[in-house]
Amino acid sequence: MVLKLSLSKVAARAALAIVAIAVCGGLVPVIFYQFVIGTLADERLLVSRNLLQIPVERFPSSSRLNARFAQNEIVEADRDLERAEFHAQRAVNLSPYDYRLRLTLASAKEAKGDRAGAEDSLNKALALAPSNGDVHWRMANLLVREGKLAESLEHFKVAVAYDGELLGTTLDLVFRASGGSVEALTGLVGDDQHAKLKVARFLLQQSRVTEAVSVLGSVDRNARLSSPDSPVFLNALIAAGQFEVAHGLWSSFVGAETPGTPTQETSIWNGGFESDILKDFAQFDWSLLPNEFARLSIDGTVAHGGTRSLKIAFAGRDTTNLDNAIKQLVVVKPGATYKVECYVRTGDLVTSDGPKVTVTDGGSNVLIAESDPISPGSSDWRPVSVSFVAPAGKAGGSAAVYVSIRRKPKYSLDEPTKGSVWFDDFAIKKQQQAEIGKL
Repeated sequence: MVLKLSLSKVAARAALAIVAIAVCGGLVPVIFYQFVIGTLADERLLVSRNLLQIPVERFPSSSRLNARFAQNEIVEADRDLERAEFHAQRAVNLSPYDYRLRLTLASAKEAKGDRAGAEDSLNKALALAPSNGDVHWRMANLLVREGKLAESLEHFKVAVAYDGELLGTTLDLVFRASGGSVEALTGLVGDDQHAKLKVARFLLQQSRVTEAVSVLGSVDRNARLSSPDSPVFLNALIAAGQFEVAHGLWSSFVGAETPGTPTQETSIWNGGFESDILKDFAQFDWSLLPNEFARLSIDGTVAHGGTRSLKIAFAGRDTTNLDNAIKQLVVVKPGATYKVECYVRTGDLVTSDGPKVTVTDGGSNVLIAESDPISPGSSDWRPVSVSFVAPAGKAGGSAAVYVSIRRKPKYSLDEPTKGSVWFDDFAIKKQQQAEIGKL
C-alpha cells in the first residue's frame, strides 16, 4: 500500500491552525478584560474600593470601572473626594453620551460642596435622557437642597409619573421644604385626581383637617368613588373624632339623590333598608357583620313601610350573643336630647332576654341608653323607642353615636334564643324642650 500526502493541503491546514492559535491567543486578553470589567462594574455585586484600586489602574480606559471606583470612594468613611471626582470625570470623558456617568459626577461634585457643578452635571444628564425619572428625581432633590423649591416641582412631577411609589416620599419632602405649604403640594400633583386624594390623606395625617377636606372636595366624584384612598380617608376622619366633617364628605360621595338620604327629621341613613348597603362606603350606613348566633339578612317579603326590612333569624345556640353585629354611626349635636324610634315584628321568638335597640358613644363605644328588651312570642309590627343625651364631642368638636341592635346574655350561660325578629323604619329625632319634659 502506498500512502500519498498532499504537501499543499498539509501546509494549508498547518497555517490555518497557527492562525487560529494566534487569534485565540489574542482573544484571551480581550476576554479577560471583558470579564474583569463586567464583574467589577456590576452594581449588584459588593466590591470594595481597595479591590477596585488595581483594576482601575490596570484598565484606566474603562469608563465603567472609573465610575464604580468613584461611587465607592464617595461612600467610604475616609473618602478622598478629589480622587472620586477625578475618576468620575474620567468616566464621563471616556463615555460622554452615557447619562449615568454624569449622575456619578454630580454626586462627587455635591459631596465636595460644589452644588452648582452638580446641577450642571445633572442638566447634561437630562439633555441625554430627558424622560428618565431617576435623573429628574436626582435633580429635584438637589434643587430642594439648593433652596430652589419652585424649580424642583416640575422635576418631581416627572419622577412621580415615572414611579408612583415616590409620591409619598415626595409629599413629605416638599411639605417640610415649603414650611407646610398646601399650595406646593397641590401644585406638585396638578390635575391628577388620584394624586389629589393622596395629598388629602397626607394632609390629614399632618392634622391639617380643613385643608385636607378642601383638597378632597376638589376631586372629581367618580375618582373619589373609585379610589381605595377615599374610604381610608373617611375612616381616618372618624378615628380622629371629625364625625361631622366625615359625614359631610360621605354624603357627597354617595350622592344626595341616593335612596335613604337623611332629612332634618330623619337622620338615620337607609332607616327602612330600602337601598343596598354600600360596600366601600358603609361608614354611615348599616354595618351587618357575620354572627355565629344569628343570620342577618334584608327581607324583601316582610316590611312595615316600603318593601324591605332587616331580619334576624336566631340559630338557637346556647348563650346567644349579638353584639356589634348590627349598627350605624349617626352624627349628633353634643348635649342634645334625641329619641330613636323603629318598628319591630317577631315570629316564634323564644328568649330569656330579647334583643334591644341600644345607643353607644361613637368615640368610646360606652353604652348610653337602651330600649326595653323585645318580648318573646309572635307579634305584628309595634313601635320601639329609646331616648338619650348625646355625648360631648372630641376636643369640643362634633359627636356621634352608634345605633345598634344587641343581645348580650346576663350570665355566662343562658338558654338559646330561637325564632325571628324583623326591624324596620328607623328614625332619630332631636327632642324639643317641651318633649323632653314629658320623658
